[in-house]
Amino acid sequence: MKRTLLKDWKARLSYFLQHSSSPEKSKTTGKKSKQQTYIRPSPEEAQLWSEAFDELLASKYGLAAFRAFLKSEFCEENIEFWLACEDFKKTKSPQKLSSKAKKIYTDFIEKEAPKEVRKGKIPVLSIF
Repeated sequence: MKRTLLKDWKARLSYFLQHSSSPEKSKTTGKKSKQQTYIRPSPEEAQLWSEAFDELLASKYGLAAFRAFLKSEFCEENIEFWLACEDFKKTKSPQKLSSKAKKIYTDFIEKEAPKEVRKGKIPVLSIF
């Protein structure tokens, strides 16, 4: 299964590298007065994603691509759970820790949670 997943990601990255002709692409957000520019990563940066998962997660474009992939596999809640746990790890205030822990529990872990992470598929995380 891991090999299939890796092959799938390599194929997707290969497609991305072949179809990224310009490093910058302007795209309007749908509102008349606002225009947002999305900067595509260089082919070298995208290639790093196939070698180091941390590089993928550190890139906003990489994270968006990974999130889109997870959404297509019907498991987007996994990256949202991971991001919430990463945010929790960076929190210093005891009051914020408590409220974030409760939110993680109610959003992802509690039975019938809106973004319930499937049991047995919760990634092993080092929270502390």
